[in-house]
Amino acid sequence: MNRRPLSRSLVPLDDESLAGFLLRLAKYTGCSPAVIADRMGLGQYYRAAMPIGSLLTLSSEQLAECAQVARLSHAEMEGLLLAPLGRRYGPLNHQLWPWSGPQQLTYLRRWVYLRNTQFCSHCLTSDNSVFGVLLGGSWKRRWHLAVSFACVEHRRLLKRNCPRCQHPAQAARWGIIEHAAEEDLHPTQCRASIHWKTSSKSGSICGTYLTDGPNKAPISSDPSTRNELLALQGRIDTLLSINGPDTAASCGQPVPVAQYFLDLRAVAALIFISWPQARSSAATPTLARVIGGEATRRRQRASDTLRRAKSAPIGDIFLEPPTRPMATGAVLSTAEQLLNAACDSEGRAALAELYQQSEQTRPTVSRRIADTPGISPVLRGSLGLPVRRLGTRPRRRATAQGAK
Repeated sequence: MNRRPLSRSLVPLDDESLAGFLLRLAKYTGCSPAVIADRMGLGQYYRAAMPIGSLLTLSSEQLAECAQVARLSHAEMEGLLLAPLGRRYGPLNHQLWPWSGPQQLTYLRRWVYLRNTQFCSHCLTSDNSVFGVLLGGSWKRRWHLAVSFACVEHRRLLKRNCPRCQHPAQAARWGIIEHAAEEDLHPTQCRASIHWKTSSKSGSICGTYLTDGPNKAPISSDPSTRNELLALQGRIDTLLSINGPDTAASCGQPVPVAQYFLDLRAVAALIFISWPQARSSAATPTLARVIGGEATRRRQRASDTLRRAKSAPIGDIFLEPPTRPMATGAVLSTAEQLLNAACDSEGRAALAELYQQSEQTRPTVSRRIADTPGISPVLRGSLGLPVRRLGTRPRRRATAQGAK
């Protein structure tokens, strides 16, 4: 279908997501996000929903059609989607960790927030320009990645929930924008439904400005912890940048950046399972306490789950990212320390001990981590695991009776 271009449009902001662009464009043109989505072929207005896969990728025909309607170049339109980040972020990378549809990326163990996002109140406030005041700042694609936990520019941890209703930011029951047919909401207002306010349709929407609320406290009262987390986030942002390096050091060897993030994720999960095995690798005592608290909560969840059903799967409890940005930064910092230290025999021995302790504590979960597609051969070797070629499936472990 040859769709007519919009009468006016916007230039995407830096690292802006498709949902954020639709919210700003709807406000700018004086209509609802559902109308814009309908014009671009992303969803039908009467359903007021855009498929969640639209955040990830579009077919070449859809991409060209959307770009034409929104008056964007092909590169600008593609730059609104999450899938292109897979060139640098392993959990989104088809070759390293194959996925065939958005449903496979909605599980938190993927370390991708597809059904909601994080945000920085200061970034959403934008600047004092006319467009900044009218439309707000950029809802960044990077906020959908679990390795983003802080804003280096504003030196604050990211938020995940509305300060008033406590719903996750941009969480929609269907599609990518909640209440997409609503015209009067600002791009930075919370669109979550408040079920106890039912006097009118608009009255059932939270409407809180996410640029408001408490966000003045520093990351930590401990300067060493604060500096460590901001420096770590800066290094992660550099690796995710389109102009960033092609490789990163894992266990003393350069590996593709996308693969490095899968190594970080694997080691982070092993840290939680085996804690306090990696306590000495934490950069500060504060970070060690944060990891200890998170590890305790996960173990309790696992025990409660197994108490209800002995055969219940508990792998995701250890594989998914923390719910608190501070805990995310703490475990990623320690995982980075371990990967950096494994450049010599002593550091590799520490990683092997980490895995051995994890296997003693949670053998099934530890083997599942080890079998994750895409982790680098050098990490597998440091953990004491057999190295296999990229794209091959792990061999089924021989039973005692069948082993030779």
